[in-house]
Amino acid sequence: MLAAGIQEVRHAPEIVEAAHRLGYPDYVLTILGLAKLIGAPFLLVQRFPTLKEWVYAGFAFDFGGAIISHTVSGDTPVQMLPAVVCAALLAVSYVSRRSRAAAEVPA
Repeated sequence: MLAAGIQEVRHAPEIVEAAHRLGYPDYVLTILGLAKLIGAPFLLVQRFPTLKEWVYAGFAFDFGGAIISHTVSGDTPVQMLPAVVCAALLAVSYVSRRSRAAAEVPA
């Protein structure tokens, strides 16, 4: 997410081209990039569990929106693959974090 956020904030040409193909204006990249740069560090720290839940939700909306955008714009499955893989990795991260947190709760 940090790498994607940097690419979006700096408006990397390949990212801008993809956004335009999907029908999004350039300023959306700045908004999404800043959100990723702000949110990603909260997934790495052990504090702020409620904020971490919000970050996971925001990233899920980001990937879900990307998958929907690729689908309705007629992109190929190959073009959609990065969003699907990242969504799956996010889901695995979230589920494993939740199961670790449940295991740490004293009985």
